[in-house]
Amino acid sequence: MIMRKVLPIFISAVASVLSVSGAEPRTSLPSAEGATLKLPYSNMALSGEFVGAAVADKDWYVWCFSPIVCPEDGKVHAFVSRWPAETGMEGWIEENAEIAHYVADKPEGPFEYVSTVMKTANFPDRSIMRGPHNPRLEMVDGKYVLLYICQDPTPGGHRQRVGMMVADAIDGPWHFAGDNGGIMVECQDDDPNHWTYQGAIGADNPAFLKIGDKYYIYFKSGTPGQMESKYGYAVSDKLEGPYTKCDAPITDNVSYLEDAQAFEVDGKYYLLTTDNLGGNTGGWGYLTLWESTDGLKFNLSDAKIAMGTIFDYWGSPADREELMQTPNLFVRCGSGKLERPAILKIDGRPAYLYAVGDVNIHGGSVAEPYIFKINW
Repeated sequence: MIMRKVLPIFISAVASVLSVSGAEPRTSLPSAEGATLKLPYSNMALSGEFVGAAVADKDWYVWCFSPIVCPEDGKVHAFVSRWPAETGMEGWIEENAEIAHYVADKPEGPFEYVSTVMKTANFPDRSIMRGPHNPRLEMVDGKYVLLYICQDPTPGGHRQRVGMMVADAIDGPWHFAGDNGGIMVECQDDDPNHWTYQGAIGADNPAFLKIGDKYYIYFKSGTPGQMESKYGYAVSDKLEGPYTKCDAPITDNVSYLEDAQAFEVDGKYYLLTTDNLGGNTGGWGYLTLWESTDGLKFNLSDAKIAMGTIFDYWGSPADREELMQTPNLFVRCGSGKLERPAILKIDGRPAYLYAVGDVNIHGGSVAEPYIFKINW
């Protein structure tokens, strides 16, 4: 009975998957069947076209994929977080986790490994820094900027910090920004009146924007618990800081969110986040596109559904059912939700979206990021 209800919707979606190239666009997503959506669809959600895996490597979990087009060579360079397959999913917080550099001649790939940019051994203070993760690669003021988080290796500690590295060329050399070993944001504030006081985890999922002559690092912090996380920012007059945290959260989400990327289009500012539990969008695991006129406040009333799950753009219900029977399949969430989304602009316009899948649609036992062509 369920298959008979879902299949016609899926067929309709497949018929419109060519909307990017001119076919009639879809009007809904298959995964929305039976759901009560709280936000309208964005054009990218309905026009998304699955391209393939950005990186597929059985020896590595590959997670946060952050791409840019480099003006020096016109190629797409991406910094990703990865860790050895034998360490399992939780290896992302361990000693062997790293941030690696990949490159492709075009947005659709194939992406090839270039080098390891950062690993735990590179940190200046390993007593508070381990497992670099959540890379965000940006270009500002003619420099390359890499934001990341690092873990607190203290037994029982879950404090995370936002760090920054800067380089004049994509191939480096990279240096830790500022005068605090690269740490830009300490998000568990010592002031009991501050919104990040004793924040769960601390700070993670950093994003970055330059607005006017000021630099903004967006981060999330959960108080009193991680599931109450909201986004805020730290601001500076200088790229390498020091940064000062805002006095209150800047998102009014009603459900857990994470994974922000910040970007600007036509004078408006956007945050792209995951809606892990579906409470913000009404769709379990959907992506949320937040819009703001100043980049300092993002309201859910102005947001849209950015993308659905991987199964909205790949395969049939029968394909999904067969996939889920695969031995040793990587499954973090059976919904197929997308995490760590990243927009790639071409000629100043969002043209591609990259995100890791919570299910490996190729049947592999490790995580891999996927590429979607979008119509902004």
